[in-house]
Amino acid sequence: MINDIFISTTMVEAEHRNDFWRAAAGPIFEPSPLPDERKTPLEGILRARPLGSMVVGSTTFNAQRFSRDRRNIVQSGLDYYFVQIAVAGAMKGEFNGVSVNVEVGDILIADLAQTLTTETRAGCRASTLLPREHLEKAVGFRNLHGIVLKAGCPMTKLIATYLGGLFALSTSFSCTQAEAVEEAVVILLAAALKGETLEKAEEFSPLTLVLRQRVMAFIKQNIHLPEMSQELIQRRFNVSRTHLYRAFAADGGVTKVLRDMRLDAAFVELTRRNRPSRSITQIAASLGFSNGNQFLRGFRARFGVTPSEARAELFIAQPPARPNSDLFTYFSDVRNQATKI
Repeated sequence: MINDIFISTTMVEAEHRNDFWRAAAGPIFEPSPLPDERKTPLEGILRARPLGSMVVGSTTFNAQRFSRDRRNIVQSGLDYYFVQIAVAGAMKGEFNGVSVNVEVGDILIADLAQTLTTETRAGCRASTLLPREHLEKAVGFRNLHGIVLKAGCPMTKLIATYLGGLFALSTSFSCTQAEAVEEAVVILLAAALKGETLEKAEEFSPLTLVLRQRVMAFIKQNIHLPEMSQELIQRRFNVSRTHLYRAFAADGGVTKVLRDMRLDAAFVELTRRNRPSRSITQIAASLGFSNGNQFLRGFRARFGVTPSEARAELFIAQPPARPNSDLFTYFSDVRNQATKI
């Protein structure tokens, strides 16, 4: 049995539609009216279906601005690539400093760990959420954020036909079949992306890519260790400073990665519900920030607010439901909320 999700702003009264659509789209984007249409209410329809570790679906919407900032990234905790076919409606945007234009028929790839802002005319998108690790195994560590596969290319047409057909199927897949479907998606995307990105980026050896993935997992699992440092990572993985830096050069080095992940962990603790009543100073110290001013400057630079503002603002204004690592469960919760509004 296929457990489809259907969410529409028509499910709630007109005065609640903006908030309802923001909640529905919230894990991925923060929608808002375009600057010249601020009085126009947000309208949208979202359909989604789990397919193995992917989520496939479609969205239909009126003209809107969609954004994803660092706060949204940390709160949602989504480690996906977002592959979107422009079925109708053009889009222009800024993807972490890079200008992007999408026309009908194009395929856009967005990294949900990076920021973006777009302005989109009324239209429709067929979308696939694909776990990062699966695509990175095929193409290596590359910055795919904002890559556009143009409509006229044969591979783009093939991928669009394949992805567009997944949601149209009226039958479900077994676990083994779903894995095969996902593998086919990855193979097709990798084939198209090799021509778009690999020749423009530094080549990573398989061993370097594995090291990078293992180090990231180690940091995430031990983010609260006071002794966590570049030196500890070198000893843990028996690698040289040069080799470790090379694996994280695109991120500014592993020290910067560690610092940013600690700031993210602080943001999560400051803004989550039912949090322990630790002071900001205690939270900073537990994450290796011995200098309060350094923590304050870093936090404000990364999130645009101070730690105190984040704690106060998010505690008071937080929507009733926020995304979690199970995206499909979140969509189900939003749909169920419609019956209570």
